Amino acid sequence: MRLEYEGLSQCEAITTPGARFYNDTAGYAMNRYAYYVCYKCNKAYYGGEARCDQEAGVGEDYDPAELVCGACSDVSRAQMCPKHGTDFLEYKCRYCCSVAVFFCFGTTHFCNPCHDDFQRVTNIPKQELPHCPAGPRGKQLEGDECPLHVTHPPTGEEFALGCGVCRNAHTF
Repeated sequence: MRLEYEGLSQCEAITTPGARFYNDTAGYAMNRYAYYVCYKCNKAYYGGEARCDQEAGVGEDYDPAELVCGACSDVSRAQMCPKHGTDFLEYKCRYCCSVAVFFCFGTTHFCNPCHDDFQRVTNIPKQELPHCPAGPRGKQLEGDECPLHVTHPPTGEEFALGCGVCRNAHTF
């Protein structure tokens, strides 16, 4: 399903005879994506691309209690849209005041610049992270107005912004 969502269900890795994953859509998906078992409900959930875990050196050294799917996440339940459910739920980047576009390690939401610099930003001690307003890549912005125009927890914590469709309805 995720391959279809990303337009990869008919990519060369799956359709080229002799390719490693020729006619093996499930094998390709399992190689490309990271799936985790939710600590609360014991169901598998999508946690980002496998390359993110590999690049970060994520292995067996983690706290299983941190692996919680969107349905079991307290933050998701609190922000569930009565009209759209969790289908269009947007998150704040954990490391700045931007909308997240990546979900990695089964636990962390990143904007594109913070994702590109994840090895550095994930190692900034929480007390040294910039406070709101925080720019990408751990940069402290001047002033006191959040670029997201929302009140949110301190940088370094996960936060659901709510339904992206409803939140952005005023722009249409």
